[in-house]
Amino acid sequence: MRSLFKRRKRVLLLDDDVSMQRLVARLLGNQGFRVDVFLTGNQAIAALKKQAYDVILLDLMMPHEGGMTVIRHLRVNDPRSLKRSILLTASPDSLIGALSGEVKTVVQKPFEAQQLIDAVRLMSET
Repeated sequence: MRSLFKRRKRVLLLDDDVSMQRLVARLLGNQGFRVDVFLTGNQAIAALKKQAYDVILLDLMMPHEGGMTVIRHLRVNDPRSLKRSILLTASPDSLIGALSGEVKTVVQKPFEAQQLIDAVRLMSET
């Protein structure tokens, strides 16, 4: 018998801005996603070692252990997960361009709510 309930897609969010964490978690939660929020790259890496995520949202511009910490970890330990990663950033275009071959999507801050929802939904379906 098939389950009546679909598994909620899991999203890892790494961002050091508490207001951004709340906004993204609320937007995606309202769309049916389960969002796990982390303040540091090392916390996110520890979670990735324990749990599979359908989408990984990474802020690059953080003072310590940001999205680049996670990207370096994934390059070595789980390169396929990079293709499930979305950069959620206000980083300079040159940095984003250098990573564009590794990550699938970039959502520039500030962003429109629907833009983020669409990017996460599309990523979670692949």
